[in-house]
Amino acid sequence: MPAQNNAPAVQHVCQIITQAVRDGRLAPGQRLTEAEFTQKLAVSRPTVREAFRQLCSDGLLISEPHRGVSVRQLTRRELDDLFIIRATLEALAVRLAAPALHSAPERLIAIQTALDKAENAGDLGEMSRHNIAFHQLFADVSGNTMLLEMLHRLANSVYWLQFRVLVADDKVLHSNAQHQEITAAILAGNGNLAASIMANHVDQSRLLVQSLDDFYFAPAR
Repeated sequence: MPAQNNAPAVQHVCQIITQAVRDGRLAPGQRLTEAEFTQKLAVSRPTVREAFRQLCSDGLLISEPHRGVSVRQLTRRELDDLFIIRATLEALAVRLAAPALHSAPERLIAIQTALDKAENAGDLGEMSRHNIAFHQLFADVSGNTMLLEMLHRLANSVYWLQFRVLVADDKVLHSNAQHQEITAAILAGNGNLAASIMANHVDQSRLLVQSLDDFYFAPAR
């Protein structure tokens, strides 16, 4: 079956692989084979091949001659480069979404309330889940499809490292203060201030990820 006629199955495989990387069940550098996922997920090889192709395009996986497909492992420099771009794009998403969220703040307030609850409970897993929703909200509401796609690809490139920070380091709980500041600025109608805080917030995430051991990074290229 042509890949374009099997899009739901391809997206299903993409989602399963992405979640496994995000959860740490597939580690950076780990090899993936078509045969393994064909058998495990009961789908065709062309479906798995197309899912691998899409995830390589997104930056989550990498395909190398004589080695096949594996989970992409970033160097420290590559991670810095990604976070610099991400900070700029996320700040733009906040700036674009701010007017709409100021007018209809219900979703933003609901996510912020959930983040506050997770912080008070010291629940890193819930903090991770609602943190993703918080960042996704601005991209979704921005009204810019290209920006949404670019942020999706950047997020996929660093999902695994982000998740490791969130579950292993309770410093992330303190990052909710910046979520609160962003939310307050938007509710006050100050989108530029909210965007500036978001840029700084993403940079703080970069520093947390960079504090991880060298084991989590590819050697400098």
